[in-house]
This record gives sequence, C-alpha cells and structure tokens, in this order.
Amino acid sequence: MKTIKAVNNKVVEVNLTSGAIDTLTVAEDDRRNYLGGKGLALKLIYDRIKPGIDPLSADNILVLMSGPTTGTAAPTGGRFVLAAKSPLTGIFATSYIGGHFGVNLKRAGYDGIIIHGKAESPVYISVTSEGVTIEDASSLWGLDTYDLQEKEQEKGQWAVIGPAGENLVRYAAVVSGNRIAGRCGLGAVMGSKNLKGLVANAKARVVAVNTDGFKKALKIAQKKVKAHQNTGVNMVELGTAQNVMIYGTSNIMPVKNYTKPYFDKIKNISAEKIRDEHYVKNHGCFGCSIKCGRIGDFNNKKRVSPEYETIALMGSNLEIDELPKIAEWNETLNRLGMDSISAGNTIGFAMELNEKGMLKSELEFGKTGNINSILEDIAYRKGLGDDLAEGVKRLSEKYGGKEFAIHVKGLELAAYDPRGCTGQGLGYATANCGATHLSGATHSVEVGSYLQPYGTRGKAHMVKMMQDVTDVANSAIFCIQAQYPFLEENPTYKNTPDFILKFVMRYLPAVSAATIELSDFCSLVSGIMGYKINHKEYYKIGERIFNLERYMNCREGIDSTDDTLPERLLGEELIKGAPPIELKKMMKKYYKLRGWDDKGHPKPGTLERLNIAVS
Repeated sequence: MKTIKAVNNKVVEVNLTSGAIDTLTVAEDDRRNYLGGKGLALKLIYDRIKPGIDPLSADNILVLMSGPTTGTAAPTGGRFVLAAKSPLTGIFATSYIGGHFGVNLKRAGYDGIIIHGKAESPVYISVTSEGVTIEDASSLWGLDTYDLQEKEQEKGQWAVIGPAGENLVRYAAVVSGNRIAGRCGLGAVMGSKNLKGLVANAKARVVAVNTDGFKKALKIAQKKVKAHQNTGVNMVELGTAQNVMIYGTSNIMPVKNYTKPYFDKIKNISAEKIRDEHYVKNHGCFGCSIKCGRIGDFNNKKRVSPEYETIALMGSNLEIDELPKIAEWNETLNRLGMDSISAGNTIGFAMELNEKGMLKSELEFGKTGNINSILEDIAYRKGLGDDLAEGVKRLSEKYGGKEFAIHVKGLELAAYDPRGCTGQGLGYATANCGATHLSGATHSVEVGSYLQPYGTRGKAHMVKMMQDVTDVANSAIFCIQAQYPFLEENPTYKNTPDFILKFVMRYLPAVSAATIELSDFCSLVSGIMGYKINHKEYYKIGERIFNLERYMNCREGIDSTDDTLPERLLGEELIKGAPPIELKKMMKKYYKLRGWDDKGHPKPGTLERLNIAVS
C-alpha cells in the first residue's frame, strides 16, 4: 500500500468563482510556528483575507485543515478543523470534527483545502489521489446530511451541509459521518458559497516521519489514555453525558435559560439512564480507543445518543426531561445541519421572551409538542424560525431581552453556568470565538478539583495556560479528551498529594503554569514531524496561535468592551449568597499575563516576541 507522510506540506487552493485549482507548499516557518489544524488554518486565512469583509460574501475564506496527528495512530488523532470568519459572530472562528473526511484528505496527499469565492450553482469538491475537481451538486442540494452521505457513499468520505447551511442559518453546522462541527455557523459559510460538501477518497497509509520515535511515544501515550479514569473508564462507559450528574448537581448545568441552579428531573436525562435503558453500542472518531459516542435505542429506533451539551441545552435548559424526545431532536439537528448548543440557547431565549410577553409564540418551557416543527422552521427560515435562525444576539436586538440574552460576542454559551465556576466565566469572556468550552475547559479543574469554584484565586493563570495548551492541541490535532491523561498520568502529578497540588494551583499559579506536563504532546508531535519540539516551544506555539487570532479579531473591531459576560450572569444570583463573578478583577490580571494593553489589544512587544507579523 502507498504511504503518505503525516505532514505533506501540500494544500489545495480552490476558487469557486473562477474554477481555478492550485496546489501550494506550506512554508517551513509557518509549519514550525503553527503546526497544522487550527493554527495553520488561521495563518493561511490571515495572509489572504481583508478586514471588514461580510462573512456570507464570496470574499470570506474557508479552510479545512487536518493536523499532524490526523490519520496516524496517535490517540484521538482522527480529527480535522474548519476555519473562517463566522456569520454568527462576525469574527474568526474554528470548529472541530471527527468523521473520516480529514483522514481521507490526508491519505490523498493533502494537508488542507483553502476555499475562495462562490460557485454560480451548487457544487461539491472531490479529492482523490489523482487530484481535486469541482463537481455539480444540483441533484444533492436540498438533501439532509445523512441522506446525502448514504446516497453518495461510494464516492468516499464526506463533509456536508444540510438545509440549514443552504438557507444560511447563522449557526449551521458541517457533518462528517455522524460527527458534527457545530459551532459558529461555518455550515452557513459553505452554503453562501453554494458548496454542498466535500468528498475525499484515498487508500494510502499515513506514517510518521520519525517512525521509531513516534512508536515509542505512542506506546506510552496509549497506556496513559487507557489508565486514566476519565478516558479509560468514564468516557468509555458513559460518554460525555457523564457530565449531566457531575455538573447538574454542582449548580453549573443550565436550567430554564440560566435562571435556576438545579433541574429536579435530572436523573431522567442522565448518562446512567442512557446506559441502563437506551444503550446499544459505542462509536467514535477514526482510530480512537475512547469511542465516547453512543448509538442508543429510543422508542425502538436506533439513533445517535445525544452528547452532554445537547442534553443540557435541549433538555434542562428547556425544562424537558424526555430522553427519547431529546434524542429525536438531536437527530433532526444533525440531519438539518445545525448546532444543538446555539439552537437550544435560542429556543430557550424565545421561550423566556414568550413568558415575558415580548414575543408571542407557542414555545413554552417544559412543552415538547412543537420543538420538532420549530427546528424545521429554523432550518428552512419559515415564520418565527426565520428570526430564530439569526441566534440569540440578533433576536434580542429585535425583540428586547438583552439582559437575559445568553451569549458572548454573539456566540451562545456552552452548557456550563460560570456562576458555579468563575474561571470558566473568564474563559468565556476572553475566548477568541465567543462563549466556547473548547478554548480552555477551566470548569474541569474548578468542580470538585484543584481550584475553588468561586473567587479569583489562581483563575487568570489557569485560564491563560489552558487556552494556550488547548490551542496547540487543536493544531496538532488532539481531541480535548486526550489532554487529561497526558497532563495527569505522569509520576510527578500522580505522586503529589492532592493538598499540595491544590495549594500550588491556588497560591502559586505561576509555578503551576510553568511546570505543566507537556512531554507526551511533545514526543508524539516530534515523532510525527521528524524534528524535536521541546516543552517551551510547544507551549509557545499555542500562545502564538491564541494571540494571532486575537489580533485578527482586533482588526475586526474587538476590544476590551467585548470581553464580558451576559448581564444575567454578572448581576443575578444563582444561589442566594453565592459570591458574584469578579470578572474585572480577573481580567486585569489576565491582560497583564497576556501582554495586552488596557483595550485588550496585544502589545507590539507581545506580537514581536511571538513572531506575529503585523499587516
């Protein structure tokens, strides 16, 4: 079988307006400075895009990029990323996805695809070992994501949009297999370009540059993934839905548009309920041993079991405890191609608007009857669905309710209420794309762990450190789940008593951040790339990527006034007497650590230190 190096340094550039297709070579400096995945995708966009363009215009640039780990045996290395200017937020965004498209793109000899322009009529892009072509997709337009992939499966592995992307729903998703790149509306970017999807078909085997070094690192990494309680036991048994009981009993899982601390029917939507009454089998991304996904039996129909975020936002957030219904809506969202996080937040906001008499509708908390129809209406922009397709921020600007519109920078919050984990609040406020949990999941060390859930102690250091580590992991690409065994399954960490770890993280956060264990990341990536990447360089790559994206967003007008949280979360108590989120106090420290000025702009010295060329 033909072999392909894990880093090809070949990227396809496709202009849908002119039909031109070119192949470019990734510059060595860009590869070393940004690795691949998120970092390289953003750098390629930065070099090509003009500030101020409309995200839904032909001027927007969409990049699909694999990471060095994609297609290799590296734990959780089957993923790829999409990057573009978001039609939901108006700033730059990335969204991550498993499936098999990224692996087949790599097997065809390409690390990524840069897409410009807009086709006159529906098209798809085909990638094989023989090359790249633009094909007519008129007969595919209108198909949902599952039907298209089933109908055209002989062509290869797909990344596609559904009706929501075609109709420019601002939180439209991209689907590959039954995995979803949901956040920030990048499916709408594809729709705006008349691009129904991309398909890749290739049979080559992906190999590391330094095979011996990679095999040695791989053996250690796989052992740690299996040994870790989360990736070796909890995720295998319960999946991400394990978080329902963890966060639902810690005053963090959203209830009734973030107005209540606890959902009294929580056990009805728990992972344990899925396991005991609905479980059929595990599924996962390419080559992943964790296989955190579930196929479940819901009312005698096999469906993809909903993940934690979907259960929280389409369940407790709407005060609904019927798992079969949530599973049905999850499939509907996947077929239509929509982000369940934004959809659940938007429907919850509309329910509160209706409750307060600000927008008359049939949407009511606890009522399931018309959810399926409203999802269809959103995807096809019919009636009230046309307004809901715009997301919470724009809905609040039209109908009022800004004080309880739950978003940051236009992106609806993930399913972690920061009033119960204040560091996550700082993470939301400063995450480059808005309120994502995939830019440093600080809540994981605040709930029953090393940092206290309330207060500011140690939070600024931890948020910055986790954001930087996550950005370089998202560029390699490793799934966020791999971070925990890589960081925690090492002798120093495991042999240090908990009280010492807590003391260091809380009272000596600079020491904690400086001594974080990155050797598994470094060893795996070094083996794949064929040159040594040390701890300091690896961390600096993440810091560089985070600051590049911040600088790109500052060019679009983002500043310190945008680094905030919804009024409800800053001004309303979730639990009587609970300390408020002291965001300004944390932000002052965070800006100093980042090397940003008072307006939230990276200082010239910071950009120079990170080798970010200002344009």
